[in-house]
Amino acid sequence: MEGRSMMRTLFLLALPLATQTAAQEANPYGVCAHLHGVADPAERALECRLIAATGIGRVRFDMEWSQLQKEPGGPFDFSRIDAVVADAEGCGLTVLPILFRPPKWASPAWEHLDEWGRYIEAVVAHYGDHFPEVEIWNEENLRHFWGEEPNGAKYAEVLRAAYAAAKRANPRVRVLFGGTSGVPIDYIRSVYEAGGGPFFDAMNIHPYNHPYAPEGNLDTRIDALRELMAEFGDANKPIVITEHGWPTHTFAGDLVSVLCAGLKVARPGQKTWRTVYAATSADKDGKPPRRPAEAIEAALPSGSSVESCFGARLRERLAAGDVDLVVYPFDETFPADTFDDVRAFVEGGGVLAALGGVPMYYGVRETAPGVFRKDVQDSSGVFPGQFRVRAVAHWQDSRIPQSASALPSDAAVAAGFKGDPAGMRAERFQTAELLREGDEFIPLLAARDKKGGEIAAASVTRLAGGTNGCVICCGAFAGRGSAGEDGQARFLPRAMAMAFAMGIDEYFWYEFRSPEEDPQYSEHHFGLTHRNFTPKPAWGAYRNFTLARPAGSVQASGPWRDDAHDFHFPQWTRPDGVKAGMLWKTGEPERRKLRFDGDPIRFRDYTGRTVKPVRTAPGEYVVPLSGEPIYFEGCTLMPQ
Repeated sequence: MEGRSMMRTLFLLALPLATQTAAQEANPYGVCAHLHGVADPAERALECRLIAATGIGRVRFDMEWSQLQKEPGGPFDFSRIDAVVADAEGCGLTVLPILFRPPKWASPAWEHLDEWGRYIEAVVAHYGDHFPEVEIWNEENLRHFWGEEPNGAKYAEVLRAAYAAAKRANPRVRVLFGGTSGVPIDYIRSVYEAGGGPFFDAMNIHPYNHPYAPEGNLDTRIDALRELMAEFGDANKPIVITEHGWPTHTFAGDLVSVLCAGLKVARPGQKTWRTVYAATSADKDGKPPRRPAEAIEAALPSGSSVESCFGARLRERLAAGDVDLVVYPFDETFPADTFDDVRAFVEGGGVLAALGGVPMYYGVRETAPGVFRKDVQDSSGVFPGQFRVRAVAHWQDSRIPQSASALPSDAAVAAGFKGDPAGMRAERFQTAELLREGDEFIPLLAARDKKGGEIAAASVTRLAGGTNGCVICCGAFAGRGSAGEDGQARFLPRAMAMAFAMGIDEYFWYEFRSPEEDPQYSEHHFGLTHRNFTPKPAWGAYRNFTLARPAGSVQASGPWRDDAHDFHFPQWTRPDGVKAGMLWKTGEPERRKLRFDGDPIRFRDYTGRTVKPVRTAPGEYVVPLSGEPIYFEGCTLMPQ
């Protein structure tokens, strides 16, 4: 604790006080911060100061209608938000408010468009040019935020009314489409088809893809979005990203305990396990991650083995017949390319573990060496259904709770379950509805539905036929989607560089400070700093990006990656006229000879440390390339 406290003290002492400048107003770098919820004015002012010291110029937070107007036709109370805006602007930050969440008496907003318009107009009129842009709703394509089943046509009505009201109050204000969860092409299309196109000035997305690297995900989705916008005549309209990030929460240790208990139930007499961890993401060197495999191997009986591998190697091992157990990642994903091979393995007597939420929900494919993309979402249950496992959640069955505490069953206790005896919090469950004659369903963790009936939060399904293959499932989420602090710091500059290379107008990281109330809940661990403001490595990565590419930099035109999409080299010109750029490579690291149009060249890595490549000739260097980005400045990289 003393070390962390000292780190925080040094961090705070090193920060200069920011001042408002014209460059700051044009700063494209943003962050989400729940400043409106910070009760202590001193703490809120400190957070604003730290945000500005990162090189960030924009801060985004909620301005909920329900908190500003308490009764129909009543006055708007802006006093609390006024104080937040004053703190932000005092540190040189420009505020982006999210306008949504109507009060109960004006819900749903699409049935109270006059009142909705008065709310928008009141906000924009009150703040004037203090709010150069406003965002209309947040993740309106999700039921949680929209309030009912999402509907693009209804959102188009809300957007139309908001646009007209905002422009009446301030014709200069820029109106942003509400940031969508992901890049939902069908939903955005429905808004366009309902006539919503003329009523926003910039498209807005939240293209999360954690724990996966940005390459092959961020770029392909932006391309698809631009194609859709061009179809509706919006090709030249800007795109902004108002949420993006990777969480750093605890690894899924409890799920390993469920796995071990499940193996003893599935195969009581088996002493050792030849195991393959079927990876759907890569480590920093483009190789299969070792961390989950090491955690599994440490928990298995002595003499067991675990290999972490990608699809081709998994297929090779299964064909050789030297595998007893396949473990899918603890985040609802599975390698779609090898699903048929794994199904044959289980039908032949093997054991499959799919732990963490809905089993086999997201199919993932390797699109380039070490680069993965989710492209199958199985909400219909086809994939787990082929193993006679039915997963169920609260939105599918009114009897199912949204979450419930699940306790070890008698079978799990007898198998020596070493998890928390108080149980685990589960959000997804399994039933025996798809079983065939001779199959066996054995609960490992049991919870209660809303009518008091027992439901399984973890289970073993033993299949009849063959030699009784088994599937172990668990509906608890633990460590889902974590990139770890090092992964978060590596992905941040790569994602930002890709976004600006693809013409993104503004980029906001989610979020500045982690709440850290639940060690295994991803939403509490996206921050650039810990709850006590101790910086994570990603804080330094963001700061180094804004130093290398200051506000006002102009992106270079032309290619920014090679044809294989594994070597990336976005470049820009800084406001002082200095040429600069960033280099990284997905897949396995290599040393590559690169030519630049001059000397001297300064190289630094994403942590700010000096890198000294071997200089072989004037302007020619052998540079170590990997998933850890390297900045260069003073020249331009020549075509390869």
